[in-house]
Amino acid sequence: MFAKPKDLTKNSGTRRDDDSRRPLIAPGDVEYMAVLILATGLNVLPSAIRSGVIYQLSRAVSALWYRSNRGAVRRVRHHLQVLFNYDEADIRLEPLVRSQLVLASWNALVINLLPSIRDDDLSNLLHIDGLDHIDEIRRRDKTVLLLGFHYGAYGFAVATTLAAKGYPTRLVAYGDSHSPRPGTSRLYHELYWPRVQRLVQKIKVITVNPGSQSQPELRDVLEQHDEIVHLLADQYFTRSPGEQPPAHLVPLRFLDHTVYLDVSGVQVAKQMGAQPLTAIPVKDGSGQRVLIEPMEWASDGTETADIAQDLQVYLSRLERHLLDDPAWWRDLRRADLLPRMGVSESQGSALG
Repeated sequence: MFAKPKDLTKNSGTRRDDDSRRPLIAPGDVEYMAVLILATGLNVLPSAIRSGVIYQLSRAVSALWYRSNRGAVRRVRHHLQVLFNYDEADIRLEPLVRSQLVLASWNALVINLLPSIRDDDLSNLLHIDGLDHIDEIRRRDKTVLLLGFHYGAYGFAVATTLAAKGYPTRLVAYGDSHSPRPGTSRLYHELYWPRVQRLVQKIKVITVNPGSQSQPELRDVLEQHDEIVHLLADQYFTRSPGEQPPAHLVPLRFLDHTVYLDVSGVQVAKQMGAQPLTAIPVKDGSGQRVLIEPMEWASDGTETADIAQDLQVYLSRLERHLLDDPAWWRDLRRADLLPRMGVSESQGSALG
């Protein structure tokens, strides 16, 4: 049987209905509009100056964010208390919240500015240590699998900086890169989201389809050997209590909790002989530095159990940095972070 063709007229009408139901502006969109205004003003400046003032501007935007979006502030604070055992009276807690908002503002500015910054200036956006590890793998005519994390700079920034330094890079991630997050306003959808889409198109982002063994786009890039595959594999999947997880999701230990990661992306890359490295951004004065480090597969196999061992090594790298500086974890602002960490709403309330 052939599948019915899509009714494009109906879909178009649905999109218009969705647009009409969106609020003009949502509470969480204030900072994005502020970033949009700042970025628009920055476009009159030379490219080199634009890339150099992002950190200073992100501090100003984060201060606005801290005052205007108390919901996000409370969420970040609560997640730090629940997952990292910070007491409410701990004097370290509020600086961590503010640091998280500075990072979020920096990333929001980068999304707006990256498409308009020249490659010569982009090459200095992030300091990158460990490029020699990439060079060594490429000398052996192997594909580089650069395992990244939702920590520090967006994968967009890492991929474009590497490309500007002469290392063509494809960003590979989970989720829908063609639709804005739920709950966004009309202003976000019409003004900010198109900038995200231009960046997605520029980098040619690949989306992993969880549980699929084909992954045709990813396989095609891996076969060519001429682009770095920058895969963000730390996508935590939720499941209902008592529900048996699908075969492609494996339980792993992370921050003293059990999380479920998909094996599909890493499994395909390992089957095709890609050589793994990890890349994680860390604070570096008024900017960020990306640490590229070797990573050994935990086993030679490519079965689900083997990939689970590899992913456990990968998550342990992230956990080490999280315990050192949890504020740089981008997932702290996720409304669904606790369920993704296997923490129920009642447990989160009790622990917080």
